[in-house]
Amino acid sequence: MKRAVIYLRVSSSQQADTDYDPEGFSIPAQREACQRKSEALDAVVVDEFIDRGESAKTANRAALQAMLARLAAQRDIDYVIVHKVDRLARNRADDVAIVMAIRQAGAQVVSVTENIDETPSGLLLHGIMSSIAEFYSRNLAAEIMKGTTQKAKSGGTLSRAPIGYLNVRELIDGREIRTVALDPERAPLVRQAFELYATGNYSLNELAQIMEERGLESRPSRKAVAKPLGNNRLQAMLRNDYYIGIVRYCEKVYPGRHEPLIALALFERVQGVLDTKRLSGERERVHQHYLKGTLYCDECGGRLMFSRNTGRGGSYDYFVCKGRQTGSCSQPWHRVDRLEHAVALHYATVQLPEARATRIREVIRERVKSMTPLAEREITRARRQLDRILDEERKLLRKHYDDRISEQLFNEEHTRLTHERTAATETIERLSTDYTVMLGNLDLALKLVENIHGAYRQAGPTVRRLLNQAFFEQIRIREDDIAAAVLSQPYRQLLADDLIEHLQITDETWARLPVSGNSRKNKRTPDLALVGGSISDPMVEPGGIEPPTSCLQSRRSPS
Repeated sequence: MKRAVIYLRVSSSQQADTDYDPEGFSIPAQREACQRKSEALDAVVVDEFIDRGESAKTANRAALQAMLARLAAQRDIDYVIVHKVDRLARNRADDVAIVMAIRQAGAQVVSVTENIDETPSGLLLHGIMSSIAEFYSRNLAAEIMKGTTQKAKSGGTLSRAPIGYLNVRELIDGREIRTVALDPERAPLVRQAFELYATGNYSLNELAQIMEERGLESRPSRKAVAKPLGNNRLQAMLRNDYYIGIVRYCEKVYPGRHEPLIALALFERVQGVLDTKRLSGERERVHQHYLKGTLYCDECGGRLMFSRNTGRGGSYDYFVCKGRQTGSCSQPWHRVDRLEHAVALHYATVQLPEARATRIREVIRERVKSMTPLAEREITRARRQLDRILDEERKLLRKHYDDRISEQLFNEEHTRLTHERTAATETIERLSTDYTVMLGNLDLALKLVENIHGAYRQAGPTVRRLLNQAFFEQIRIREDDIAAAVLSQPYRQLLADDLIEHLQITDETWARLPVSGNSRKNKRTPDLALVGGSISDPMVEPGGIEPPTSCLQSRRSPS
């Protein structure tokens, strides 16, 4: 008897997981038809090869390649039976290559549903059917792209929704509607993860441990069980703007139909923390030191890296410039104990005299009292602006659906409105501050600065690390000493020599401040959204004021 092999294929995993039978419907139907064909050819089926959930766009399929290798190695097969020629390939190039490989192994391709043989008419029909399969594949891809693009424009979710959401199916008027809903189990935990990370008090590793303890796990699937989120998946979650109601497709942004899980202002704060952590280079290593991420080389500007070396006398800790390893810096290795001593001494220059701290406290309290009515007016203006933005978004969306504006203009206008909404929302949040709490924080900050030198000396490594992060953007080192220090906010302004002068703004200065709202209206309300401050953003007005500079930019620590 003749010998045959059967090749079976389905394009998607859903086709293979449709019925109670793990092979679904299509594979058993193909197998049965191929076996009937082998009986008609008076051939016995000696083997079968199945590609489950594999596209025929390329020939790089496990079962197909295994079949071709078996044919070439043993050369004992007469027929390769398929249900249709498009099971082998959906483009002419792959079809020619696969058929030639089968023929070189001494076998012949047989189609159950098509009259394919080695006669001239059979070869012609094979070529025609192969071309039809390629046309079908390309046309189907174009139709899918068109439908997917339209779905994205309408705000639909194109794939499996991220953690915190569930893909659900609803029957409405007899039609199945696929939509996305909040996951009652995971959505609150996702929101907690954003809120915790926005504080800036946690690393990704610490946040992952906290969320694992609270029960945040990935959704299980057919191939994977639920498990805690690692650092990479947690970071991807925090970066995903799907949570603020956005759908992305082909590098374009569309307003989604799903319910936003995270407020835009909270999402922006999280992105700021992520960017800050990335720029500061703070990563958890095997060897830790509380000065890591704070010390920089004064010669080349590179970050100093912590190194622990083991010798005959034990282990020795050093800080070394990253540029020294690449040959771009000549600074020597720095002994850790000497830098620890220098930084501790430098904190004496950060202290404020008690009298000056008291005066700063009084001036800021007076300024807060005078700014309260202005803040209320700005909140009202920002809320009106949000209403205007919502109205513009609705008009823009209607024009977009009616194809009255181009994709480029739609994206530009959508980006502009998103930025305006972010600014207005942040203005409301800033100016809605409980000034009692804010002034309490000011008192704590000033009290800390009054005796920061003593507090730093008594603190342990963990607290020292937090103090260094709070007080300094960077400390520049040259020859085991501090060459310069760049203070962080709010201490850069609190310790500025001219802070009190900046806070004591005259009425004439107020009259020169920027006017908020629509320029066509004759109102002279200071735009507090542009205001910078020493503790809270809306604390010091910017009109005609240069940014305060640190009094410690080039001050060396006392010897």
